[in-house]
Amino acid sequence: MMRRRAVFVSPIMPDRTGNGLAMRMGLFLEALARMASVELIVVPAAGGTSVAPGFYAELDVRLHVVACAGRRDTAFQMLARVTDPGRRLQLFQTYGKPSIASHLSAPVMAEIAGLIAACDPDIVHVGRSYLAPCIDVLGRGATATIDLDEDDAVAFGLRAVSARARHDEARAAWLEQEACAFDGLIERYAGRFGRVFVSSEQEARLLASRHAGLACDVIENAVALPAEPRRSDDGATLVFVGSLSHEPNVEGVLWFAREVMPHLRHQAGRACRLVVAGAEPPPPILALAAQDDVEVAGFVPDIAGLYRDAALALAPLLSGGGTRIKLLEASAHGVAFVSTPAGAAGLDWPQEAGGWIAESPQAFADCCAQALADSGERSRRAQLGRDWVRRHHDRQSLIERLGSLLVPGTP
Repeated sequence: MMRRRAVFVSPIMPDRTGNGLAMRMGLFLEALARMASVELIVVPAAGGTSVAPGFYAELDVRLHVVACAGRRDTAFQMLARVTDPGRRLQLFQTYGKPSIASHLSAPVMAEIAGLIAACDPDIVHVGRSYLAPCIDVLGRGATATIDLDEDDAVAFGLRAVSARARHDEARAAWLEQEACAFDGLIERYAGRFGRVFVSSEQEARLLASRHAGLACDVIENAVALPAEPRRSDDGATLVFVGSLSHEPNVEGVLWFAREVMPHLRHQAGRACRLVVAGAEPPPPILALAAQDDVEVAGFVPDIAGLYRDAALALAPLLSGGGTRIKLLEASAHGVAFVSTPAGAAGLDWPQEAGGWIAESPQAFADCCAQALADSGERSRRAQLGRDWVRRHHDRQSLIERLGSLLVPGTP
């Protein structure tokens, strides 16, 4: 029997580690590659163009990268040049698509259409809502699925709230329009896909509350569970791990450094330090390294080593959406976390599993100080988190489940 042919259109280079979105796309890619011959089309609207050679060689997928830098559609390029914020916002509202979808210009879509036609696939999978218009270039007969991952409209709405709290009204209005545009994409395109995936029950409920009849399959974010982790917890090191080109991550790190660290320095009763790890740190993050107890490590290839030495992992996020893969990763490595409610969104875990949740700067500092002072409690909560990840977020288990949903007729 001839093996099925599949096309996967991804907004980032899929991988097993690193960027959270890359890890989620890697989960779907590996599930597809077990069931079909896969042509991977990367349209790097979300960045991340570095290739993981071992991962792709193992999966035996064929990779095509459709360059989108400098190729945004003409209408968006024109409105982006308008200097008056009010007029620019009016034009963006008329444009009607989220800004990231502007990467799908006519030349880019034509290139994607040519690649799909050459493959003549039985199955097409699309990653993220902003690539949903790719379904317009599919031939007849292919089964199409899409992974929304998160409710983008809610994520951008929360970012708008955060911008308004900083008295940045122009930015807030733009983000609110982004949210509306994402909802418009879902309304136009979601019903044309045979299956729609999201990362948590919370995301499914949020989408269903605004889009009648939209049924989503929940595939939780996943991490590879390492062997029993070796720990050399020094009782002092707090780590943040995440892409620093992602605005909510930058906002969260700056909030922790500026609002939480002063409280923590005052009450911890011992020296502690913050390590910020992630690619592409912008100038405000780099400037934090001027403080004696802050290290900006940039990209760290040995993530296991970083977690081995950490006392706590941090998720001090104030906005954004989806399930935080980095909290799953920290728990998999046996490290307790302190998170804001926004940072732990989508994690429907038992109380105390994984770590502590706190919202205000003082409460967040209190939880960090409490955790640093009690290694036994850190270990207990970390073990509860690791056990939960093993049962609900193990990568291999989710790949097996996902394969049967992506490829019709798979046992």
